[in-house]
Amino acid sequence: MMERKKVVVISDTHLGYEKCDRASLNDFLSALQKDPDVTDLVLLGDIVDMWRRDASGVFLESREIVEKIIRLQERTRVHYVAGNHDYHLLHLKNTKQFFMYPLEFKENLTIEDGQYAYRFMHGYEFEYGPREANPTMHLVMNALCRVMSDEQGYVEDDVWGLVTKGWSEISYFFSTILLFRKRRIKAITTQLRDNPEKRLTDKIQDVDRRAYEAQGGKPNEILVYGHTHRPFINKQENVVNSGSWVTDATTHNTYLELSEGRPRLFVFGKGEILERVDLPR
Repeated sequence: MMERKKVVVISDTHLGYEKCDRASLNDFLSALQKDPDVTDLVLLGDIVDMWRRDASGVFLESREIVEKIIRLQERTRVHYVAGNHDYHLLHLKNTKQFFMYPLEFKENLTIEDGQYAYRFMHGYEFEYGPREANPTMHLVMNALCRVMSDEQGYVEDDVWGLVTKGWSEISYFFSTILLFRKRRIKAITTQLRDNPEKRLTDKIQDVDRRAYEAQGGKPNEILVYGHTHRPFINKQENVVNSGSWVTDATTHNTYLELSEGRPRLFVFGKGEILERVDLPR
């Protein structure tokens, strides 16, 4: 007998950020533990904000939330798709450190539900491009996760130092003399540290359009992403943004349910978002 699935998705909780609604997220996870129908939980990136805080401190202060997620694995499959703010988690799978973590971190994910398929990407790909097309951006994304501490210094210089670590003397010399790479990496670092509402003001339609193009009209497939902190389901119900849990987003504390090919978007504690939107083409 085919398993009937109920997939729940959250993204962009940004644990560690001062505007993360951690209390509501904690309550949501408690409610999720009581729902026997949930078969899969997808953590769709930027769950931990490694660009603003030292990751170790964030995990310690969010211990109750992390423990609830781990306990959910006793009866629910938990999937973690890394975002730009927790991008470094992808690199743990090839290290001894990875075996200390109870979750597996992925770049993208597809879950089959009978004749339907749900495809998950954090969404930074629709802003920056894939790693192969924009390797410098992805180097900076990873470096930002590693240089941040609770006492921030000259982050742009720290990122430059981390990116160039291991370069030969001649490579470093010519990059410094030409200044192109150094200026570019510092400019990217400064840009990325702006919150999505500010950084994406002029880009959000392009991001949504690229997501729609990535779905490509595939029948019985739903593409789900986060990243922009703007939750929606399009009118065709084949592209969904799962929103965020940060209070500087207009609509926040959102989660998605997927079952039998149908997406339903909710604001925790307030009800379902019934509106459907047109995406730019």
